Amino acid sequence: MPKHYTQHLTRIAAVLSLSTPMEQSSWAPNTDVYETPQHLIVKMELAGVRKDDLEITLQDRLLVVRGYRKDTCPHRKGPCSFRQMEIDYGYFERRILMSTLVDATYAQAQFNNGFLHIELPKTTRPTPSAVTIVIEQIS
Repeated sequence: MPKHYTQHLTRIAAVLSLSTPMEQSSWAPNTDVYETPQHLIVKMELAGVRKDDLEITLQDRLLVVRGYRKDTCPHRKGPCSFRQMEIDYGYFERRILMSTLVDATYAQAQFNNGFLHIELPKTTRPTPSAVTIVIEQIS
C-alpha cells in the first residue's frame, strides 16, 4: 500500500478512535475497547505471550501496546515443517486512540490467562508526558 494511503488511513482511524495500522507488526492481537462511566477499558487477547515481553505506554490519548510472541515449535533441534499454521508469532504493536482524556498516573494493567486488561480512569487534564504502565501478573 502506498505510504500516502497509509497516512490517510491513519488520520481517518484517529478521527474515528480506531486502532492504526502498523506496517512493521507481524500480527495484531484481537482487542476490545469499551467505556464505563469512570473508565476506558482495553482488553487484549495475548495467549502465549509472556508478561515480560509486553510494554504499555500512554501519552495524552494514545495508548501503545507492544509485545512479542515467540514461535515455540517443539522440535527446533531439527527442521520444523508445519502442516497447518494459524497462530501468529513475532512482534506486534497496537496503537489505540482513546475517545477521551485518561489519567495515566492511575492506570492499571493486569495479565491473566492470556488476556491483558487495561483500566484507564477518565480525566479532564492530559498526562504531561509519556508513562509506562506496569503490568500486574494474576495467577
